[in-house]
Amino acid sequence: MKRWSTKDLEILRPASDGRPGDGILTFTDRYSVYDFGVMPDEIPGKGIASATMAVHSFGLLAAAGVPTHFVEQVDERSLRIRLLDIDLQGRRAVTGPGGMIPLQVVYRNALPRESSVHRRTAAGTLDPALVPPYGDDGAPWLASPMVEFTTKFEETDRFVTAEEAALVGRVTSDDLAGIAELTRTVAGVLTAHADAVGLRLADGKAEYGFDEHRRPLLIDHVGTPDENRFYFHGTPVCKELLRLLHPGLRDQVQQDVRNGTPRSRWPRPARLGDRLVTATAEVYAALSALWTGGRPDTPQPGQRLTSAVEEFHAALPEAQLLERVGLVGAPSN
Repeated sequence: MKRWSTKDLEILRPASDGRPGDGILTFTDRYSVYDFGVMPDEIPGKGIASATMAVHSFGLLAAAGVPTHFVEQVDERSLRIRLLDIDLQGRRAVTGPGGMIPLQVVYRNALPRESSVHRRTAAGTLDPALVPPYGDDGAPWLASPMVEFTTKFEETDRFVTAEEAALVGRVTSDDLAGIAELTRTVAGVLTAHADAVGLRLADGKAEYGFDEHRRPLLIDHVGTPDENRFYFHGTPVCKELLRLLHPGLRDQVQQDVRNGTPRSRWPRPARLGDRLVTATAEVYAALSALWTGGRPDTPQPGQRLTSAVEEFHAALPEAQLLERVGLVGAPSN
């Protein structure tokens, strides 16, 4: 059994000889923010909500012809997947059949106030020419999706250029272009569904590998609040809520990274109060119901999410939500 910050993986059959293996991916109630690692609290029902949204999203992608590693749902929080080989030591010069590409691909429909794009362009680490202009809706919504690459298995993920991404991922420039185009398709499918259910999708990330014929395959999962930044009437209903539970933690983590402080010496965050945990859990449950259409015996999903967001606002110890995040007043190009 492999255990990550928010998910567990049971290996039923390992990948070998360029052929995918077989595994069970389980979504837990654990959470992690700012590359900090597992936080002290758990959010009850978060794993079930995320698994439910992931399965629904895999169905949307299958209908759009996007190949994924999803096989079937095993129980309310577990999925059976095609398992790819992970070459962490770089034993092979090229990522081959049955292998995971060690990159994350970020897609952006919008650049809200908290987007790292603003900080990186201001610092000169991102070429402004690579940022699409704002669209007809104005800031923060882009005229077309922006696609970027980050590292995957370094201690802290970092953005890389397309040239460096090809080296890190051990793929060709054509492979990378194909993955970027597949990501735009994924973004389009999820954006259309978000619009249909009353959400707005600002950004998300995807991961890929190659099947036994070295064809690109979407792996891990998408269409969940951990992988996507969803907004509901201007309020983030996604992992950003979890970040808001820990004001000041981002600045602390960034300072520790700049200072080269080992992760083992980072201070541990305090535990949350019961009201915040309960309010956050209800946001996850209500969001999942909205994304999947809900059930006839439950309240209207939109009404339920509205109530959940209102309670989350009320439970925050400070009026910090709209100061930190939001779709209004984002910086302009």
